[in-house]
Amino acid sequence: MRKIILLVVLGSLLLTSYAISVEIFCTFDARDPNFDASVSFTSPSPANESWNELTQKDLSLHVSNELGQTMNVSFHWANHSLIAYNDSVTNDTTVTVTFTGNYNRYQQYNWYANVSSVSFDNQSEIYWFKAEAFDWDINRDAYVNMLDINAVRNNYLQTTSNRNDVTGDGVVNYLDRSRLQHHWGDDYN
Repeated sequence: MRKIILLVVLGSLLLTSYAISVEIFCTFDARDPNFDASVSFTSPSPANESWNELTQKDLSLHVSNELGQTMNVSFHWANHSLIAYNDSVTNDTTVTVTFTGNYNRYQQYNWYANVSSVSFDNQSEIYWFKAEAFDWDINRDAYVNMLDINAVRNNYLQTTSNRNDVTGDGVVNYLDRSRLQHHWGDDYN
């Protein structure tokens, strides 16, 4: 009987010491309490989920943090490859970088930014953009079809400078529709 009581007491002591060590381990926190300080990402350019006629290969993002610290900002493609880096971005400013390499007008580009300083680290959402499709893809659905023809027809004989003026002569007319029909079925996906 003494052996059973002794085993119960020893087991109880072991469980108590384990619980104490776990409790001590769980309450110990050596991280800087400001590590997850609020960082805001606004005004991505090109605008998120947009079609853009890019003349320059620039990406920009307005960044700020609640501590007002200077930040390190790196821009990445969605596959995590580095686009560009700036290690001295002041608080509440827009940082702009230029990407290099070949540019495919019909590809979707997905990118994000990492921001860090001494006290915090954060990542933006993933933004995307596509370049401008040919003028005959009027509704930007990456496919030339009846919807595009109808868009031109709805603006027939209007003086305009919008996408319905396929020929760029300042008026929507039969020339625009004719040019558009030559590209019927073009697919830009």
